[in-house]
Amino acid sequence: MQNKIIQVIDLKKEFKDGTKALNGCTVSFEEGKVTVIIGPSGSGKSTLLRMLNLMEEPTSGDILMQGQSILTKDFNIQQHREHVGMVFQNFNLFPHLSIIDNLNLAQILVKKKTVEEATATSLKLLEKVGLIEKKNNYPNQLSGGQKQRIAIARALAMEPKVMLFDEPTSALDPEMIGEVLNVMKDLANSGMTMIVVTHEMGFAKAFADKVIVMDAGLIIEENDPSVLFKNPSSERTKNFLNKVLSI
Repeated sequence: MQNKIIQVIDLKKEFKDGTKALNGCTVSFEEGKVTVIIGPSGSGKSTLLRMLNLMEEPTSGDILMQGQSILTKDFNIQQHREHVGMVFQNFNLFPHLSIIDNLNLAQILVKKKTVEEATATSLKLLEKVGLIEKKNNYPNQLSGGQKQRIAIARALAMEPKVMLFDEPTSALDPEMIGEVLNVMKDLANSGMTMIVVTHEMGFAKAFADKVIVMDAGLIIEENDPSVLFKNPSSERTKNFLNKVLSI
């Protein structure tokens, strides 16, 4: 039996303007596994992901992290976000800080490391993402692909249990996508628990342990990629895959 690190139970989200982003999602994410979430734009993928580290609060339902609800009033959100790292579409690096300082900042402020301890961790991670030579550069001196690799390294510096990726390659030029996916592939191979919203079907096919398909705020199908891509059970999944795989 797999260890369910996160469980989502009947999650619903309605925004103030009446938009229903999630219409009752129930799904679990296993420790050490890569789960990829796909589906058309506006299907609720990013909303679901953002709720897993409480960047959005659900209207109803529950989210359990290792069996504990993260929606109770006394829950430590800051500590939770240390355990659940997130990488966004648009990097979110601090432009006024060097790359090494971008990686060091949260380690020093949140994890209470010394500058020396934080720097040692940061240098190892820069080596891991292939950007050690950029340690003293600033974000505006880097390409989009390099910025995203730095963003991944910064999230890893907090030693998270789970890594969330919200369309990490969608803002990149085509030639930069591969370098980011290579870092993500290395992470997947290392046994990191990853939940990835992406349009990169090649990554989903090759590295996902489970693929979830969303449409209109619902999870319409979930399966092993070898089954889902070859023989989807839902007509909506078939139509979606026919569109994205024929491009």
